[in-house]
Amino acid sequence: MSHEILKPSFERNDERGHFQEVLNDGHWENLIRGSMKADAVMGNHYHKKTVIFFYISRGSATIKTVNVENGERDEFRVGTSQGVILKTNESHAIKFLEESDFIMLKSLRYDAADSDTFSFPVED
Repeated sequence: MSHEILKPSFERNDERGHFQEVLNDGHWENLIRGSMKADAVMGNHYHKKTVIFFYISRGSATIKTVNVENGERDEFRVGTSQGVILKTNESHAIKFLEESDFIMLKSLRYDAADSDTFSFPVED
């Protein structure tokens, strides 16, 4: 399993400011924006129905994944202006390497009665 690190497909800088087209694909129902401290870890779970687009707007993180169906693993780094798609049945642990800001898009909106979140530690 290899993850494609996504970078903005279009970027413009002019007298008005800065513009980045970050993602051109998918159907998203949920947008999350956050900040994390260095060494903080998010995740260690997977989703059966929800696909996630995870994007670092400032900072960096190491992401470890494991496919809960076949055990296939991957580990990679994302930095400022980079993102990745995390697929269903792919447990993920995101460790922030420095103070970072991020955005997550989820294909399904959060429902507390059916969170589609299943604990599955990625760390060995």
